[in-house]
Amino acid sequence: MHDRTKTNPMKTARVLLSLGALALSAPALTSCNIVTPVAYVIEGPGQIEAEFTLADKKTVVFVDDPRNILPRSALLTAIGDGVSFDLMEREILSSTVSTAQAISVARSMSGGDARNLASIEKIGRALDCAQVIHIQPFIFDLYGRSDSQGLRPTISVRVKVLDLDAKARVFPAAESQPEGREVMATIRETSLGGAMSRSNIIAVEDRLVQRAALEVSRLFYKHDRVDLGENLGTRRR
Repeated sequence: MHDRTKTNPMKTARVLLSLGALALSAPALTSCNIVTPVAYVIEGPGQIEAEFTLADKKTVVFVDDPRNILPRSALLTAIGDGVSFDLMEREILSSTVSTAQAISVARSMSGGDARNLASIEKIGRALDCAQVIHIQPFIFDLYGRSDSQGLRPTISVRVKVLDLDAKARVFPAAESQPEGREVMATIRETSLGGAMSRSNIIAVEDRLVQRAALEVSRLFYKHDRVDLGENLGTRRR
C-alpha cells in the first residue's frame, strides 16, 4: 500500500528552487502582477478576523434605498438575500426573513408614502425578528471608476446591526461610525463601453451586487485576505 502523504525529496527541492527563482525575478515582473501570486503560494493568503459576531437569532437583512441609488428594486433583494444565504450556509444564522418580505412590510407600513418611512425597529418587530442587518447603498457606479486594467464598477453601502431585544444598535459603534460601517465592493469589467445591450448591463449590475453581498457578509466571519482572481485582473465566473 502506498503512503499518499510521503513526499519525494527531489521533487520538493525542485519546487522550492522554482519558487525561489520566481521570487528573485519578481521585481522585474511587478508590472505583470506576479508578486502577489508568489506570496500567495509561499505564505498562503492570510485571513481577516470577523469584525462583529452576530447573535444567532431570527434576523432580517433589510436593504433600504430611500434615495433610489440602485437602478432596479430587484438589486435590493439580491443584496439582502445574498447576505442571508451566505450567513446561513456558514451556520452563523439559523433563521432569516427574506428581504423581499421586509421591503413589502416597510412599504405597507409607510402607506406607500416615501416621506412616511417606518423605523427599522418597527419593521423588524413586524416580521417577528430579534435582529436587523440594515444596509443602505450610497454609491452605485458602473462607468466612473477605473484602473490600469480597465473599468471597475463600484458599489458602496453602509451597514448597521440592531439588536431589537436590547433595543440598541450593536455594530458598528455609533461614536466612531455614526452612519454605519462603510463597505465598498468592486468588480473588473472589460465589456462595458460603447453600445451595450440592456441584458449585458443587467448582468454587470447583478455581478456587482452579488459582490457587495459577499463583502457585507464577510464582516461577520473570518475570511481569506487575498482574492487572487481580482488581484490578477481575471474575471471570476
